[in-house]
Amino acid sequence: MKKIVLLFVLALCYNVSHAQFGKMLKKKAKAAVEKKLDKKESSNSSSKSENASGMVGSSSTENSSKTEYTDEEFKAELAKKYPNDQAKQDLYYQKYLEKKQQEAEANKPKSANSVSDEFLYMSYPFAMTKGMSAVGVDRVKIRRQMTDMGDNVDVLPAQDPDYAWLRFLTTPELVAMSPEGYIGYELVSGMFTTKVGADRSQTVELGTGMPILVRGMLIADDVFVIYAASHQGGHAFNVPSYMHEKDITILNVIGKGEQQFHLDWLEKAKPIVKEFEATLKANYDAAAKSTMDAIKMPKAGSMNSNASLVSFAKENVSKTIAKDGAKLLKLNIESNDWSIVKNKYTGRILYRWIKGAFTEKNKNNDCYLQGFLIKQQYNGSGYGSSQFGGVIHGQMPYGQKMNCE
Repeated sequence: MKKIVLLFVLALCYNVSHAQFGKMLKKKAKAAVEKKLDKKESSNSSSKSENASGMVGSSSTENSSKTEYTDEEFKAELAKKYPNDQAKQDLYYQKYLEKKQQEAEANKPKSANSVSDEFLYMSYPFAMTKGMSAVGVDRVKIRRQMTDMGDNVDVLPAQDPDYAWLRFLTTPELVAMSPEGYIGYELVSGMFTTKVGADRSQTVELGTGMPILVRGMLIADDVFVIYAASHQGGHAFNVPSYMHEKDITILNVIGKGEQQFHLDWLEKAKPIVKEFEATLKANYDAAAKSTMDAIKMPKAGSMNSNASLVSFAKENVSKTIAKDGAKLLKLNIESNDWSIVKNKYTGRILYRWIKGAFTEKNKNNDCYLQGFLIKQQYNGSGYGSSQFGGVIHGQMPYGQKMNCE
């Protein structure tokens, strides 16, 4: 009987302890699951609050309204977040700029004429050379697209509508100087042959790298004008070149097929194109004047007080530049003393020299700053008479165009 009671008590204790142990396991399992969920939630919250630019956003309502930063504010925030990691600051700032650019591009209004839906007629046929054969082109599509180089207009011939035969490119400078409502482009690739002149009897091959400049003008939806003239100015002052207004010829109008439509635009395009080129010329002239204003006559040195040397220089400079139809304006000697030249092996004196500067006006009425040399040979006991050493070429600051005032 005692054994039965003892076994009963032991069984009861085992059940109680087992039940308590089960509750403990459940509590631990529950705690582990809750901990895992909390960790996951925390991780999600953290990942959401840190954006691709490396910035951590605030979850509070008070700070959530600050969603936009200026560039400088963004830099300052990155400096606070990564004070000892300049590489990470630079990386996230670059990502920020890229994202900003992407958003700007996405928000741009889409052009209605990115690709013309139908083939458009050219006012005059162009001869296109592809491979070993040349074909006449009178119908094309216009494709406008953004590339890594900028805003392009491609001309796609009917014979091969996937071939970008003529490619025109615009730049921010050309856009800024285009007449209101129009966009000017410059031919950057492609060649064609066309007839030019009043009676269009002269055949000329045109394309990039030619002395004649070819441009395009986007005038309206699916209306593109191609024109050309003599290349003026170049890019000497880091601004777009321009065309001589009297030489401008409208080579083609790409648009709808009606004859009258083309005739109208051949006339209407001329003043638009001339306005554009006049703006480019004004911009070029302003840049050229600004650059030329900075070119000044160098100061005279002590040797400029030697009247005989100055007189000798003026006589010889005038004689030299007169051969090219130029006239001497101003002259002075820059040197403060003679510079002596010796034989590098023996040390024996060979000659001495001084230099000077002068301004000239050429036959085109353009003014330039130039330099000159005067030499005196050593004869063993002294120096001989002065010799004109010629005009200095290819050495700054000489050879630069300047204002004539």
